[in-house]
Amino acid sequence: MAINKTALGLAFVFISLVTAVYPLFLLPVLVIAACLFLSDIPLSRITHFLFYVILVSAILGPYLSVPGLSGLFLFRIAILLHFFLFLFEKKDLAQFALLKLPLAGFALWILFAVITLIWSQDPQLSVRAIYFQLESFYLIFLCIYYVRNISDMKKMLLWIIPPFILSIGVGCYEMMSGNHLWYSGLSENGYPDFRPTGLLTNTNDFSSYLSIYFPAFIYVLLQKKTWVRTFIALSSAVVLFFLVVATESRTGLIAFLITIVLIITKLYTKQIALLLFFIGTCVVSISLLVMKLFQTQEFSYFIGKQTSTDQRLLIYETALNVAKESHFLGVGMGVVPKYIFEALYGTVNISANITQTMSAHNFWLAQLADIGVLGLACFLIFFVWLLHQAVKLFFTEKGLLAGLPLCIIIAFIAISIGSSSIFEMRVVWLGIGLALAIVHLNLKKKEGDL
Repeated sequence: MAINKTALGLAFVFISLVTAVYPLFLLPVLVIAACLFLSDIPLSRITHFLFYVILVSAILGPYLSVPGLSGLFLFRIAILLHFFLFLFEKKDLAQFALLKLPLAGFALWILFAVITLIWSQDPQLSVRAIYFQLESFYLIFLCIYYVRNISDMKKMLLWIIPPFILSIGVGCYEMMSGNHLWYSGLSENGYPDFRPTGLLTNTNDFSSYLSIYFPAFIYVLLQKKTWVRTFIALSSAVVLFFLVVATESRTGLIAFLITIVLIITKLYTKQIALLLFFIGTCVVSISLLVMKLFQTQEFSYFIGKQTSTDQRLLIYETALNVAKESHFLGVGMGVVPKYIFEALYGTVNISANITQTMSAHNFWLAQLADIGVLGLACFLIFFVWLLHQAVKLFFTEKGLLAGLPLCIIIAFIAISIGSSSIFEMRVVWLGIGLALAIVHLNLKKKEGDL
């Protein structure tokens, strides 16, 4: 197509003048330019590429945002664009036949959350939470849709692992320097804080993130078992252990140690596994002894976390009382943080500038209080089915790939009772999508479709 140079020059001048006053005007211009550029490429190829953009941007989050607009980042733009284009694409949905039960459970969970809008005590909070539900469901859906064989699985992992390695590097920098990236929740402390958060917001999230994706990293690394790769795997396990300890997350540490045990069990013979367990136990024991002798902050935090524990117990009690008072029907999706904030801080002399919500720090109790027994039961259909399949896959199939779903679920359980922001953590639901995709591949293999 011939381009009129005069028209192009005038358009460039016009765009320069307008964007100088309204910078966001550049966004629709870029979208239109991209559409013209991609007009001759098949729609399926565009959406497939967008899937990989979504994978990377889900992990990097606001670090790929428009300057000055942290809420408008690449992930949200990419996932909305994918959804719009996917509507016009010829789709193959027959492959989901083996996943009707878990997907139906997840869909019913969202549906019941929408129904609670009728009696929600704060519709604004409910709509926000439902948006994150829909976002999570679509992310899981994409993982299953585009991972149709082992080759697709490996390609997906190759896109996920580089941001994971980058996050480890950032975590090591934080642990040594006490400085943090600008979107870290610790960056505004005004003093050095040596707890790492990586590319995430807080320490609990980071520790669980490491547990979710470390098995996938080891799987990719040990496709060829050489001494060099094995040394890198063991070294990275030690580095991640110290990173998780530095986060001071007890649930994260337990999840990571369980994950290490599962990885070793799937990778090595009993004799080598016992040797590695012995070495690992020695490393952990010596590390804890050194921390105790030197009375490090991490050791003091792990054994002296009474104030935090008491607060958690009060939060759990409040959530359970909210569930009881609503007759286990729920007070509306995403509303229980409002009740917990009031229980902890009251309702008077509260600055209007702060967010007047406080997470339940327990996904299961929060769901019971938010959407009641029926809503929680819908999610349990999805979760229990996935857990059952992951356990069965772990014990019936050989290789680390068969162990990834169970490792991911262990990390999910840890983060579901430790993190304050599981709804907004795209990395968690991406991990669940990865686990479900692996389970799906195994089911297809048994059915002879793979």
